Amino acid sequence: MQTAFLIYNLLYLVALIFFLPLEYFKRLTFLRKRWIKEKFGFLEEKEQNLPKIWIHAVSVGEVIAVSRMIKELSEHYKIILSTITDTGQKVAQERFKDCNVKVVYMPFDISWAINRFLKYFSPVAIILTETELWPNLIRIASKTTPIILVNGRMSDKSFKGYYKIKFFIKHLLKKLSLICVQENSYKEKFITLGAEEEKIHVTGNMKFDIELKEINFPWENNIPHPVILAGSTHEPEEEIILNSFISLGINGTLIIAPRHPERFGEVETLINRKIAQSVTKIQFSKLSEIKSFFSPRTSALILLVDQMGILGPLYRICDIAVVGGSFIPHGGQNPLEPSYWKKPIICGPYMHNFPFIEEFIKEKACLMADKDSLMNVMRELVKNYELRQTIGNKAYQLFLNKSGATKKTLKLLKKFIP
Repeated sequence: MQTAFLIYNLLYLVALIFFLPLEYFKRLTFLRKRWIKEKFGFLEEKEQNLPKIWIHAVSVGEVIAVSRMIKELSEHYKIILSTITDTGQKVAQERFKDCNVKVVYMPFDISWAINRFLKYFSPVAIILTETELWPNLIRIASKTTPIILVNGRMSDKSFKGYYKIKFFIKHLLKKLSLICVQENSYKEKFITLGAEEEKIHVTGNMKFDIELKEINFPWENNIPHPVILAGSTHEPEEEIILNSFISLGINGTLIIAPRHPERFGEVETLINRKIAQSVTKIQFSKLSEIKSFFSPRTSALILLVDQMGILGPLYRICDIAVVGGSFIPHGGQNPLEPSYWKKPIICGPYMHNFPFIEEFIKEKACLMADKDSLMNVMRELVKNYELRQTIGNKAYQLFLNKSGATKKTLKLLKKFIP
């Protein structure tokens, strides 16, 4: 096993040398200094003496999924919440600004950076989310600290990759104190990879336990309906969805929320190229500056969401939700936020990151389309108010039926966290 770790460390360092300059300079200037220091385990602020729990959630989706768990744990512990992405940082800082939570960047998985991080915080437990298996972190921390995986999942792609190095993954999984997974199929995959069955508990998907804040937007009653909201889109989905909306020829609103903020400018350029004189385009960040949305020639509105952390509450005002990341082989984005607001959902054929969507489709709580049929599916929902209500209510009922994973997980955590 020592040889395996030597190979891993060598490959990791080679990749780090290559990608470090790219990762450093792609960040905004004001973030770079903090990012590089925290990635190498250098922290400045002294922490209070409350016992600390280190929770790692790689990006926005994971942060949102474990939000309720973090808030409950923060009543008794100081939470150190690490993310990898800048968007994850931003959403976490906003979401937990009134909680006992310190948001940091996940240190690089190199021994001395991990050791420095652990020495500084001395957590009583480490909680990883979904499939965040960092070899050096697990190897070093498990000697003194319980390491727990929550909301665990294992896609077919990840499983195939891990199976090729099963001898290495098995060693890591055996060092985990507790593994909480979303579904039985994931439990079987973890067992196949070498996890001890008695440590694995099927607790459900914590993403079903989301709580979304209701925000009343001052402009929401002034936009034309129906409102179609395309959330967490990836390239080239914006063009697919724009073409479908324009082809509908309706006096409605299309709201586009790209998944990654660095693409806001690119999507704005695409919208400007696509829209006709009869269509108005507005950026979300400039809504307060605009007194009137429409000219006499305007027949439709396209709203580009160029802010992070606002998508969940925005779903409340839409009539139809389109799930991004599902019209390309990405695996889909979270369809639960529109379900929370009882909205009818359209997803593409690539939703393998969310296996429960099969039940939604089976129960007719979601409609599936591809890029060629999207416009027709949109039209069907636009025309039929009762169908929209029926699909939305079914989605909400499934959402309620599957909630409770956080409560089950917290009950199990009590056995391992002092």
